[in-house]
Amino acid sequence: MNIEGRTSARQLQGLIVCLPKITHPKNVEDYRPLTLLNTDYKILARIIGNRIRPCLAAIIHPNQHCGVQGNSAFKAVATVREAVAHAEVTNTPLCIVSIDFSEAFGKISHSYLLAMLYAHGFNAWFQQRILGMYDKAASEVQINGCRSSPIPIHNSIRQGCPLSMQLFALCLNPLIHTLERELKGIQIGRVMQKRR
Repeated sequence: MNIEGRTSARQLQGLIVCLPKITHPKNVEDYRPLTLLNTDYKILARIIGNRIRPCLAAIIHPNQHCGVQGNSAFKAVATVREAVAHAEVTNTPLCIVSIDFSEAFGKISHSYLLAMLYAHGFNAWFQQRILGMYDKAASEVQINGCRSSPIPIHNSIRQGCPLSMQLFALCLNPLIHTLERELKGIQIGRVMQKRR
């Protein structure tokens, strides 16, 4: 990072490697792309992540299990099991909505990310710092030891970034609030308290 606080083009450069998901991969879907990032970039992302972590609990919907310290997917699975058990015991009809976010990291636009930071009350300095980490970012793809030319990154939250899960949680937050408001169901587990 230079004196003005801008991240250099080299610091924004990533290297995408494809890790096999299974023992004998045969198709593109059998690989998981992971972006290896510059150490300076990762240190900056870790510092920013540590600074926003304490306030995420007040911002993120309590039913969100991604990106919030102390929450885990195990709690979400336990909540689903409790809902199914409750429905069986009380003979209540139940519909469980499952949304697949497996490809979502790569589809979040940077303008949407900035809009979410603004909507959640992050100041202009913080928004510019995040924009500086994503604006003009590029990655090379490495396959069989050969690297591609740099590819500009116009969308996505970068996998491999220490801040990525927190940013992703902020981007999902409006959807989770909407689902909670529009889909009425049984209340099991944590209940969101209304803010004043």
